[in-house]
Amino acid sequence: MKNLFLIFSFVCLAMPAFSQFHIGLSGGANMSLWTWHIKSLGFGIDYEPAMGWRAAVLGEWQMNPMLGFRAEFGTQVKANKSGKFQFEDMVSTARAREYFQYWEGSALIQFSPVKKFSQVYLLAGGTAGRLEKAWRTVSGTEAGNKFSNKNAIDAKDPNWNRNAFAADFGLGGNIPLGPNSKIKVEARYQYSLTNLSANDNVDASISPILLNVGYLHRL
Repeated sequence: MKNLFLIFSFVCLAMPAFSQFHIGLSGGANMSLWTWHIKSLGFGIDYEPAMGWRAAVLGEWQMNPMLGFRAEFGTQVKANKSGKFQFEDMVSTARAREYFQYWEGSALIQFSPVKKFSQVYLLAGGTAGRLEKAWRTVSGTEAGNKFSNKNAIDAKDPNWNRNAFAADFGLGGNIPLGPNSKIKVEARYQYSLTNLSANDNVDASISPILLNVGYLHRL
């Protein structure tokens, strides 16, 4: 017990020699990859990926030049689109898009494997989210005239699993702006660990690819 206490004391004294804490904001675009498979029928719905966005506040603790920890809280819109379809008149066409907005929290580890390039890092961690809002837009042409409409999707419908968990993997880099500020550029993949559908007959998931840019300031 005494040895453990001495080790803990040494770590606590040693970490402030380098440790830095930053806070900031990040935002960017995503491309959501959707799967939707109906088990009893043996086929899936071919949703096309679509662009969405994500914005978050974050806190980052750089424990040493190679290892950092990050916490985020934000919101993300994940989208899909259908292929073009024709109406009965065989002249009018339309395309539908769906948007699902989540509130999310992430816990992440940053690791810089090459000391010479310590500003470049690998990223891993997890994200938990909660579906709060959803909507659908339909746009196209009807009898030669363009149209567009928007309808709400009931996100609280019991057929939706509103809780979402994902494993995060990515690659990023820091661009110093001086001794106390930096720009962060990052690509990340969120692999879905949960079923979007609450129906046992349906396997559905959303796995976004994100490109984020952030600004952080050292406290």
